[in-house]
Parts: sequence; structure tokens; C-alpha cells
Amino acid sequence: MANQKREDIKDLKAFRYMQRQRQDYFDQFRRGLNYGHPGNEALMRLQVPKPGKWKGYQNKHARHFVYKIQEVWDEAGPGQTRQAALEANDRLAATMAVADFRLVKVLGWGGLGVASMYDALGKDNKMLRVVCKIDIFPHYPCIPREVKAHLMTAGAKHVIQQVILQAEGLISDAAINRLGNIARQTAAGLDMTVPTSIDRRGRKRKRDPKDGDGDDDFEVIEAVPIGEFVELDLNEIKHDMKVDARKELDANQRVLFIQFMNRGRLDDHICRAAMTRRPFPALVLWQVFDLFRGVVGMAYPEAFMPWDVDPSKVQVPEVSETARGLRPLEPYDNRDTMVHYDIDPLNILVDEFDANEHNLAPLTKIADLGLIHIYNGNTSAWDYWNSRGRGKQSAYTPEQFSEEWDYINGNPRTIKSDTAGNFNWWTNLYQIALVIWQMVSLCHAELSPSPEKITIKMLDGTETTAYGFGGYILNDKKFKHIDRDLRELINQCMLHVPAKRPTIEQLENLLRSKTNIQGVDPQNQEQVEAQRYCEWLFKGTPAPKPAQPVDHKLPAGLRGWTVKNVVEEQKIWLETPEEAARRKALNKAPQTRHINPGRVLANRFGIVKEVRNLWGDYFKRK
Repeated sequence: MANQKREDIKDLKAFRYMQRQRQDYFDQFRRGLNYGHPGNEALMRLQVPKPGKWKGYQNKHARHFVYKIQEVWDEAGPGQTRQAALEANDRLAATMAVADFRLVKVLGWGGLGVASMYDALGKDNKMLRVVCKIDIFPHYPCIPREVKAHLMTAGAKHVIQQVILQAEGLISDAAINRLGNIARQTAAGLDMTVPTSIDRRGRKRKRDPKDGDGDDDFEVIEAVPIGEFVELDLNEIKHDMKVDARKELDANQRVLFIQFMNRGRLDDHICRAAMTRRPFPALVLWQVFDLFRGVVGMAYPEAFMPWDVDPSKVQVPEVSETARGLRPLEPYDNRDTMVHYDIDPLNILVDEFDANEHNLAPLTKIADLGLIHIYNGNTSAWDYWNSRGRGKQSAYTPEQFSEEWDYINGNPRTIKSDTAGNFNWWTNLYQIALVIWQMVSLCHAELSPSPEKITIKMLDGTETTAYGFGGYILNDKKFKHIDRDLRELINQCMLHVPAKRPTIEQLENLLRSKTNIQGVDPQNQEQVEAQRYCEWLFKGTPAPKPAQPVDHKLPAGLRGWTVKNVVEEQKIWLETPEEAARRKALNKAPQTRHINPGRVLANRFGIVKEVRNLWGDYFKRK
């Protein structure tokens, strides 16, 4: 044990500080308080670790502070990164234009990345629609981690898949058809500092990464004699540019192309059901719970692709994940397993219906793999403790917030703790169950989660009394219309001790019996009502809105990539020489015009035209 601690904890002082910070943060989280950053002196007074062993939960009555879902989020991301995200997207659009992609709209952004929708002509002149994700801040890259996670989950049908723009296509169409699905694709990303283009004299050129940021820092690769210009085929040049640009986008790791999911985020559908007061039928909930297969895809990375295929170059057909034939995962297993940390309705995307397992409710997939962490026998104490704060507060798991952490000294793997740090596939299962809990209750996730002693029937037929976090939907009369088997399953998946949650085999068997519907039986009233509900909720999803016009033009060619730290007021880099001269002349001219407050109010609050004219007339008389 001593050797393990010395191997894991190289900087003991920094590690102890992180322990104290995590202890203080989650102590306030469990009490439902907003975290106030204490000073270093206050942190140093905390005892780490606490003596003895955690005695477990002592309370017998839960507090259920839940709030009904009342509205859909209008904003596509946090306001503090909005401007930087849109500027990053504008610069990307210039490069994507060289690859013959057209920007459709910005889908959303977070604190570190932005996602946009693009259209282009793909193989055999078929329309290709992709979602492109890039880092907002180049100095803090997160996309490479997500690229690696997508490569490891290639082929997993219920995990969002990468799209490769120039696939080598080594898997035959016959092999794909035998699997019964159209293959999706995989890719790496883009190095934003090395664009490729053709200069004004018709020469292919490549930026020299060792040189500065100026537009003239290019190395000539291939020169075209001036006398041959009239003989060049412009369409051929454009095609070569497009192919080269797409190959570069595929080969690097600063941009990520993923599937476009036609029906948006599951969160929007949950909000719509809550606002219209039309709860999900039990049969639909069982169908969505089939998303659990995505948990299997992350539990066994690289298990759902051909062994002799490079997923960064070849189209990998999607298969429905199953753990049959795979060795069961044990707590603190030595083999690789992936923990998502951010599974919630915002990161579950909805696609189309099919004629097989998703004929009643559409296919749903787990998205946004940027916070994924891979655990194996070499995971250090620092990684375990640092992972406690990953993800959103509303999706924290007992493995993260359990008070058992306060009594651990070093690596949870060393002492084999029951809950704290016991990260594995059952951590993802807890978050999937929390999503279904929100679909049943039509409420936001409880903050902070309240432990409750519940008695439920387990999947193996036994009855168990244990602490869990899903008790709100178990015995309340308002949820009696929901299959009790489903509510008990949700509660079993949300138990505090991971060892008491269902096994993969148990879940597969149960979901197979509950979701095996080969077409809707018109004589079965439950199936007919569920079908009508899905047609209303999912098929009634409005089409994506067209791209909104930007208030400045995109940079010519690729020069937009050379500009750094551009804000809304600093658009001089986009100006032509004529525009720059006009701007300087206007700045020197005397400012004699009056601001029309009526126009400002009208633009901001929608004031009617008559009021705007009234204010204008007043200032004219003045």
C-alpha cells in the first residue's frame, strides 16, 4: 500500500490541497448550498482524511426538493462565451468553404467548444450533413480528448459517431448490408494553424508552421506556369482544393465531425411534454431506456468494430451493443472502461425511426464525449480525486458526492471503497436512469440529491431495502400510471452502492422483453396510444432554422485563421483598404447626428412605428 501511495502521489502538498478543496466543495453541495470559495487558511484547517470509517447514511426521511420543468432553453449556450464562440465559428466557416461545406446554423456552445451544422455534397453526389465541433479557445484544446473517445467507440450504435470526410471505404457494401445498417464514419480533426489554399497566382501553397502569423509565410509546393493558365480547368482546381482541404480536416485533431441527429436534443422533447402536460407513456419510456446499450458501448471500448480496421480512416458500420460473450467488468477492473460524466437530456440526441428496434420511438444516442475519462489498473490517485468534479451538478453520481470520500487517504482503488471513486460502467448507468427519472417526473433533477431508504424488488427476484436517490417516483400516486417495474428499475439503477445496481446481463434480458415490438399491433391499445404519442412528440419536431445572417462578412480565403483575440469591436482585420479609408474618414468627421432613442427602443423592445416617429419628430424640432 505504501508503494502504491508513493507511485500515485508525486506532489503530496498539491494533492492534499485538492483533497481539502473537494471535501469542502461537496460538503456544501450535499447541504444544497452554492459554493463559496474559502481562503487557503480555511481549507488548511480541514482534516484530511477524517479519522475512522464512514458510518453511512443515518437519516431515514428524504427531502424531495424538485421543480417542474416549465420552459425550453432559448439561448444556445452560456452568455459569457457567446461572442468568442460565434467568432470561432465564423473563422471555421471560411476554412469549411474551401472544403465545399456551407454553414447552415450554429447549434450551440459551452464553456470551451462550439458546434455548428454544415451541408455539402458527399460521395455519389449525395447530400452530406454534419455537425462540426471546435475549441473556442485554441490555447485550451479539448477536442483531441473527444476525438480519442470517438475512435474508441466507433461502431457503437447508441453512441454518437464521428464522420470522416474522405473515407477510404475498405469495408464493402455487402458487408455493411449484412449488418443491416448504413455505416457511419470516424475521423480525427484539424490543426487550425496549418491551412492549405491556392494563392492568387494559381500556386498550391502550405503555411509554414515554424514561421510567424503573416499571410505571406507560405512554402511553394507546386508552381503553375503563367502561360498555361488558360488551359486549366477551374472545376478541376476547385475539386483538388476540396479534396485536399477535406483530407487535412480528417488528418488532424483540432476539429471534430459527428453525425447530425434530425430531431435534436432529448431535453427539448422533455420540455415540450412538461409544458403541454402530456406525460410519457410507459412503453415509450421503456424504448428510450434502450439507450442503456450506449453504456455497454463505452464499457467495452473498441469492442464493436472490426479488429483489422483503422476507425480514423474507414467507415465503421454501426451495430447494436451487447455484452454477450464479453467478460463481466469487476469493481476497479484492470481493463479499459470509459466513464462519460455528463449524460443528461442535453447530451442525448434523437434521430430517426427505423423498421427494427426503434420502430415505436426513434433512435437516441449519447453525445458530447469531451469529459470522458478512461479507467484501468494504472489510474492514479490524482485522477480519481480530480474526476470528482467532472460534469454538471445536476448529474453528479454517488461515486462523486458520497461522504465516504472524506475518510479515504490516497487512491480509492487501494482500499476498494464501496462507492467513493468506484467509477465504472454503473456510473454511466446511474446517469441514464436519472434521465428516465426526469422523463417520468417531468421535473428537473433534485439538487442536492436526497438519500432515501427504499424497499424495492430487484431483478433477481429478491426484495432489498437500501439507500437510493430515485424514491420520489416510487410510491407517489401521481406516478401510478407508469409501470411499477420501470420505476423500481430506475430506483435500483440509482442506488448509492454500485454493487447493488443491476448487472449488464440482467438489464439486457429485461429490456429485450420490454422493447421487443415488431410493428405496432392495432388491437393493442397501449401500443397504439404510444405510437400516436411519438408521432406527436417526435415526428412533430420542427425543421432546423436557416442560418442567421452575421453582421460582418467572412474573411477571404483562409486569412481569418491568422487573427487572434478578435472581439466584436475589433473587426478592422476584415476590412478592405477602401473600407479602412472610409472608416478613418468618418472617425475624423465631426459628430453632428443625434441618437434617436425611439429607434433604439423599437429595435430592443419592439416599440410600434408611431412611437418611433414621434421621438424622431421631437428631436428634429429640437
